[in-house]
Amino acid sequence: MSSQLPRRIIFLIALPLLAQLAAAKQSSASPRPLPNGPSIIFSEERFEFGEVLSGAIVEHDFTVRNRGVIPISIEKVSMTTPLLVTQMPRQVGPGGEGKIHFKLDTASLEGEFEGAILLFLDDPALPEAQLTFAGRIVPPVELSPRPAFFVAGQRGTSNRAAIEIVNHESEPLNIEKMEEPTERFTTQLETLQPGQRYRLTLVLKPDGPGGRAFDTILLRTSSKLMPVLRLGANTFLFERVHAFPDVLDFGTWRAGDAGQASATLMIHQEGGTDFKVRLSTDVPGLSLRSERGPAGDRYQAEAGLDLQRIPVGPLKGAIFIDTNDAQFPRIIVPVRVQIISP
Repeated sequence: MSSQLPRRIIFLIALPLLAQLAAAKQSSASPRPLPNGPSIIFSEERFEFGEVLSGAIVEHDFTVRNRGVIPISIEKVSMTTPLLVTQMPRQVGPGGEGKIHFKLDTASLEGEFEGAILLFLDDPALPEAQLTFAGRIVPPVELSPRPAFFVAGQRGTSNRAAIEIVNHESEPLNIEKMEEPTERFTTQLETLQPGQRYRLTLVLKPDGPGGRAFDTILLRTSSKLMPVLRLGANTFLFERVHAFPDVLDFGTWRAGDAGQASATLMIHQEGGTDFKVRLSTDVPGLSLRSERGPAGDRYQAEAGLDLQRIPVGPLKGAIFIDTNDAQFPRIIVPVRVQIISP
């Protein structure tokens, strides 16, 4: 009797082993998707480009990988302007990767930028993917905290505010000339770091013209990119007896609108203890109700405007505040409202 097995028996015994080898080979050749997870993954979901000068072009590649067994298509992409996508694969094959190239022109930007990128995929586990493109854009010469002064004060008492001038250019910055009105305020320029940092302080004149005003301060510099810096000067010097706001503007309404437009008016006497007022108006349909504060130095008035009693067109009137203060016996607060046709 022969000790060799028949060939058919050997073949049947070898079948399971061949199937196992084929499965192992297929497993090593093609990546499997993770259970209950997306096939598409990104090397990073957020790109921080740090701080750049306004006008710089920032570019970056987001790498996308397909760890599944079928191709994945990128169907659409949307992003925050002015971000642009300049290169993007239509499809990423199994086990493959691609790069999505984004470009940001910062010429029209200033301050913090947080750009959102939304990718639409045909991956059932990840139909949408969100990426972030973020950083800070600074001008060649920065005015901090803002390019404008806002200073208010009472007559007889000075007030001030400061703005720092920060040079981000490689060349030193010199302030060569300053042009400003001198009726309402004065300015002081300090050098904090030669060629790099300056502080400009606006001091409101306590005996200057009263009321609200807007002026412009011009700084001429050695910067080729920003030879002239414009700073707004918003000032308000109020009297010992004053109303806030100094104008009641009810805005624009349509003819036939029902109900009332309302506003609150504060009348204040600095240092007062027995302040008294009486309110009247020449505006039709305007009701006034006032209440004295417990300290005796102020009133809070509620103004209600019956819209149906106001004719079509612009209306200008006033609230007249008669007081027991000998120096300020009457304060006039302008009232404005616009009624337009329906």
